[in-house]
Amino acid sequence: MKHSEFFAALKQGEILPCYLFEGEEEYTKASALKALRKRVAEGAFAAMNDTRLTDPPPDALIAAAETLPFMSEKRFLEIRDSAMLQTGKAKEYDEDSAVRQLDSYLSQLPDTVCMVFYVHGKADGRKKLYQILKKKAQIVAFDPLDDRELIQWIAQNLRLQGKKISVAACQRMWFSAGRDLTLLSNEIGKLAAYAGDREEITEEDVQAICRQSTEYRVFDMADALLSGQGARALSMLEALLREGEERMMMLPLLGRQCRQMLYARALYAAGKQPGDIAARLGVPPFAVRKTLDAARKYTLAQLGDMARLCLDTEYQVKSGQMMENGSLEKVMLQILAMGGGQTA
Repeated sequence: MKHSEFFAALKQGEILPCYLFEGEEEYTKASALKALRKRVAEGAFAAMNDTRLTDPPPDALIAAAETLPFMSEKRFLEIRDSAMLQTGKAKEYDEDSAVRQLDSYLSQLPDTVCMVFYVHGKADGRKKLYQILKKKAQIVAFDPLDDRELIQWIAQNLRLQGKKISVAACQRMWFSAGRDLTLLSNEIGKLAAYAGDREEITEEDVQAICRQSTEYRVFDMADALLSGQGARALSMLEALLREGEERMMMLPLLGRQCRQMLYARALYAAGKQPGDIAARLGVPPFAVRKTLDAARKYTLAQLGDMARLCLDTEYQVKSGQMMENGSLEKVMLQILAMGGGQTA
């Protein structure tokens, strides 16, 4: 079950005896847990019907599930980070015996409990308990939002604060700040405060107030470099290095930008429009326009050479054939030379 299906079912009042929450989107997962807890452990005695256990042995888990709710129809049982669902995590009980015990118990769960196995990240699908939960529980997958879902999420959260935002401004926001919903939630609050009494959130607002992720700043650096603005690009690199960013993190990002320029240029030459290219590359249209503007300065062969240069340099550093210090600067100067750009 996708997280969107879970929220829709919960809205209709559907509460199952047992769930497994897993996936990389932690913000949505935490929101789902909070919403389910509120529906199950409600009223004046909510705290007395809410139990939270971390990697419990089966006896403790079963004892908590068998405890009758107080002045309520159900009690809520949250089981966090069970070692029986994760790889290599130490446990203080025998896993095979525990799994057999839970396999038997989960077949006869009382209707007075709602149990949630909550895992940070993805559960290990090879684990025996996971295979049991596939049959006897509802697994809810909290995967990262796709572009459409992300735009809807940003717009919905701004609507709650009385604000409107265009699709283009949403795209610029997640491209700049990143796709992590916890960070985006903070940026939404900042944008709403920055706009004040104004209802519309613009792209200019996003540029003025939203944080810029390292990935976005490397994109800007690559854009300056590939546009022939060598001095600006090297200055941006120096700033990133001063802030503790590593060359071997930025070099693959630069290589990816070179590859995207190559693909964008080839697709445009084949008659594709910027909107189609954006969809294929998974980036917003404004980023494609910037990429195409820079790509027009180079031939397809030059763009291919740049991408291979980044990849070869990364391999040489990782294999010990080249020192990391100065490696990225050397690549940037070579790219400038390929395009005939000026470094000042």
